[in-house]
Amino acid sequence: MKKIILMLFVTAIGVLSCSEDKEDDSNFDSNSLIGVWTFSNIDADGATGNIKLSNDILTVLVNGGCDILTYDFKADQTVNVSFRDFTETGNSVNSSGTGLLIECPINVRNSTSVWELEGNQLSFINGNGAIETITINIDGDTLTVPGEVINEDNLAGTKAIFVRE
Repeated sequence: MKKIILMLFVTAIGVLSCSEDKEDDSNFDSNSLIGVWTFSNIDADGATGNIKLSNDILTVLVNGGCDILTYDFKADQTVNVSFRDFTETGNSVNSSGTGLLIECPINVRNSTSVWELEGNQLSFINGNGAIETITINIDGDTLTVPGEVINEDNLAGTKAIFVRE
């Protein structure tokens, strides 16, 4: 189980390193993105297996107050990314026999990038110094990005949901 969590978040250091270039008629003003966005859940629409298990674990952690991943988009077109380092996660068997006890990681990592929003296309400089573009959706205080942004290998086809603080 720790390996699944590790796989989900080991790519978080390059959290903005995937690209998805679907065109859409959505048009968002850059001001609609400014603010602090906190990871809420994965929308996996009927997913099973590892994606469902991973989402269940993330849900427990988020509901317990663990800020797994946060984006702070600023008006000067910089973004600060803060994420938990799951390589140092402790886990053990719950003594009451209800399963594994997964703890919120103590270590937090931070990175900074620049961004630009044109319509629903969010472009940024990834951890490798390359320009990446993804399709996003903003609905009030809910931001949806491709799950691949969090983990390209394990969350393909899902959507990561963030809420504005």
